[in-house]
This record gives sequence, structure tokens and C-alpha cells, in this order.
Amino acid sequence: MPSTRAQVQTAIGFPKKKLARTPSKGLGSGQAPEPSGATLGPAPALPLSPRKRLGDDNLCNIVQLAPCSPTKQSKKENGPLSVSHKGRRLFFGEQLTARSPDKRSNLVLSPIRKGQETPRSSERSPKKEVVCTHLFKQEGSCYQQVKRVLHTAVPDRLHAREKETDFIKQFLKEHVCREKPGSLYISGAPGTGKTACLSKILQDFKGKLTGSKTIVLNCMSLSSSQAVFPAIAEQMGLQAVAKMAGKEITRKLEKQLTAKGAPMILLVLDELDQLDSKRQDVLYTVFEWPWLANSRLVLIGVANALDLTDRMLTRLQARPKCKPQLLNFLPYTKDEITSILQERLKQVPGAQVLDSATIQFCARKVSAVSGDARKALDVCRRAIEIVEVDVRSQTVLKPLPGCKCPTSSMVSPVPKRVGLPHISQVISDVYGDRMAPRGGEANDSFPLQQKILVCSLLLLAKQSKAKEVMLGKLHEAYSKVCRKQQVAAIDQSECISLVASLESRGILGLKKAKETRLSKVFLKIEERDVEHALTDGVLVGNILAGGLL
Repeated sequence: MPSTRAQVQTAIGFPKKKLARTPSKGLGSGQAPEPSGATLGPAPALPLSPRKRLGDDNLCNIVQLAPCSPTKQSKKENGPLSVSHKGRRLFFGEQLTARSPDKRSNLVLSPIRKGQETPRSSERSPKKEVVCTHLFKQEGSCYQQVKRVLHTAVPDRLHAREKETDFIKQFLKEHVCREKPGSLYISGAPGTGKTACLSKILQDFKGKLTGSKTIVLNCMSLSSSQAVFPAIAEQMGLQAVAKMAGKEITRKLEKQLTAKGAPMILLVLDELDQLDSKRQDVLYTVFEWPWLANSRLVLIGVANALDLTDRMLTRLQARPKCKPQLLNFLPYTKDEITSILQERLKQVPGAQVLDSATIQFCARKVSAVSGDARKALDVCRRAIEIVEVDVRSQTVLKPLPGCKCPTSSMVSPVPKRVGLPHISQVISDVYGDRMAPRGGEANDSFPLQQKILVCSLLLLAKQSKAKEVMLGKLHEAYSKVCRKQQVAAIDQSECISLVASLESRGILGLKKAKETRLSKVFLKIEERDVEHALTDGVLVGNILAGGLL
């Protein structure tokens, strides 16, 4: 066994290993041939051991051609290393220094290379600032502020109503403060400031009316005209009297109103025309209370009709003493509506959402139709809502929070202003083309059933020679017209929905009653305008030409 181990050791051939380490013999014997297509340098490098000397396929024994890393010409060339063997071949010892991305900072670049890398770093610096911007949804908080000031509640100051305010104040001083009974009837079209002016005066006169009792009732909330007497009794603190009915409750109230030493009572009845009854007994009773012996009542009635006392209360003409004082609120003019809108918009700081031309256009249109200041406020508010919906559906490029970007100063506080087309669109929905197609469309947006109902009301009003028609009679006339024209009619419950839709468009008016059939319907626009608009259709023109017979 020992002799066998010695023989194996002598057969390994260690002298060959020593010959391989000599550079001159390796080159002279031709054992390491030069790779094809490569230029040898002055100091060729050999592998460190025979195991790594694998020839040209392993990229060994290649001369060094580049003194430093490759030129950074693009992101593609500066990316990860390629595994392909078709590129430039390097020495085995040079591969770690030239290709390793972790040790690029240790390389010593030439002055020419430094000059080439300096513009590259300056070109990349602006790209970091672009990250400061991002797409955001439009906020539109400026529209919310403007809509809040365009409310229809009682304002702090009533514009263009100084004369009417002084008249009401003088009436209260003369009658309530001096304990002298009397009555005042305030009339005017809707939106002319009747209720707002009176409510503002009552707030200012709280200190002067401490010795009297103020009762304010809205007759629209009453179920019937007779319900006004229990409501007055409850406000006076007469709970037992409020449970009575008929003439007994009126006698108890008259006794309380004429009692000696009782405080003065200021009774304000808004929407006074809702107390309309068959023989007007309720209205006559209320207007005669201030002229009873030792009466302690001051009455103020508010309604839209200018001739209510002359048309409905004819018996008061025979008793001039019982006739109330009259105060009429005229519709607002163009200049007054413009001043009201501008005064409201001044309460919002910053850029204006509505410019001067838009405000004047809105005021001119509203004053020409009704002179309703509330309608002008509603038109502006609805136009702002249209713009707000359009703005909120858009996205805008804004700087991120906390970013000091120059674009932040370029963001406008008002993304989009309300223009004339928006005001014109709202006004056409509210006023102008209520009986005609909207927006120039081929199809009429006014439904056929609503047109037939308006025709029936127009024919019934002409036949009865009355402006107001009971809802039950209107449905009967509508059903007769539908049968004559062979059109399917709707029932009375759906007829109420049609009337409500026409009321929202400003075509019809509705006075509700305790029973649905007794509700009164009337036209809110001129009959000739309705006839002119409705005669455009063939079917509707035949209805108006044929009549109800």
C-alpha cells in the first residue's frame, strides 16, 4: 500500500504548473493564442490559475481599450449590464472596476469627462420641480359664499323701500303707541318686499311695543277661513275660547278685544286673501273689529291683490269709518334690482362671480316681467349652480400643499364666471319661453297633457268670465276636451300633479283648500300669450277653436 501511494503522487505532474506561471514561456510556446480581432497592449494580463484560463469564450486575456466607464449618452446605455458577448471585450481584472455601479464614485474622471457630466446634472434639476403639481378637482368654494348672500330671507337693510318703511312706522306710532285702533291694508305683487319690510319694522319696534301684544298669522297655514278665530284665541292665551266654534268664539273674542284696561293688540294677517269665503263673513268680521266700541285692536292685512277691499269687501264702502288705510308696494325697477344684487355681492370679498353686465342683464329681464326681487335672487343663484356643477366636473393642475411653486400664484380664485348665457338659460326656464320649446329643440318640452289642461282652464275661464276656477270643474272640462279629441285623460289625483308642475313653471297659480276639489286654479300669465303659444300645435289649435261644447 505505501508503494502504491508514491506512484500516484509522481504521476500528478507538478512541473507543468510551474511552467504555466512563466509569462514568457506561455507566449513563446503558443499555448495561449491571441483572440481574433483584438489589439494587444504593452502589458498583457493572464489568468491567475489554470482553472480560469478558458479561452476567448469567457472574455479572458483581452486588452484594455477604455481608460474609464462608458460615456453616459442615454438612459438605455446607462442601464443594467447586458449579458450579450458581442460587445467590447475587457480583461478579467478590469470588469469589476469598469462595470460595477457601486464603485463609480471611486473612479478618477478626466477634465473633459467632468465637463460633460456638469450639464447633465443641471438638465435633470427642473424635472424634480414638476412633481410639485398634481391634478385636483375644482373646489368652487367661492360659489358657495355667493349663494349664501343671495338668500331670500329678511335682509339687514331693505333697499328702495324707504318711503313704505316710513309710512308703516308712522302708522304704528300713531295707533299702537298712542293706543288708537285702526286698520291698514298692504298690497303689492309677489317679491316686492311687503312681508320683509313689515317683519323688519316689527323687529326694530320691539322696544316701543312692550306694552302691547303682537300676533302674526300666515293665513296660508290655515285649513279654512273659519280657522283664523281659534288661531287668534290661542295666540291671545284663551285656550278655552279656542275650543269653541261658530258665533260663540267670535263673541268671546270681541268681548276680550273691547275689555277695559286690556293691552293693545297688533294683529298681522299675511296672505289675507286666503280668508276668502262664500259671503266674505270672515273678512268683514276681522275688518270691523277695530271699529267696535272701546276696541283695543290694530289690524294690518297683507295680500297681493290691489283691489281686495274694493272688489271683495264692497260693504266697507258704505261705512267709510271701517275702511282701512291702503299702502301699495310697486314692483322693483331695473336700477333698484341692480342695486340690490350689487349690494349683496359686495358682502363677498375677492373677485366677483357675476360681473356688472350680467347683473344688469338679469335686472332688466326680471323687471320687465314682474319686478320681483326674490325672483332676481333666485335666477342668479340658479345660474351660479349651473356654473358650479360644470366646474366641479373638471380637473385642474394645481401645486401640492406646502410646495413653493411659481404656478401657485397663477391659480384663479374664480375658476369660471357666470355669464349672459347662464342667466338667459335660467330666465327662459322661469319666464320667457314657458309655453314654447326650450333651447331651439325640435321636440316641444311642454307635455301634451299639460297643454290640454291649460287650454281647458283658458276655455273655462272665458265661459264663466272668472279668473279663478275650481279644480273639480277644471278636471271636468279637461275630461270633456279629452273625450272630444279622443285623447286618454288622467284622473283627478294626477291632475293635481299636473297643476303643481305648471305652478312650478310659473304658468298657473293654485290656492289650496281643505277639500281638493275646492282648490282654485288661475293663470299667472296673460291669456293672449297663452293663446299665441298654444295655437302653434294642430291638436291644441283645434281645442281652442272648438271650445268646450
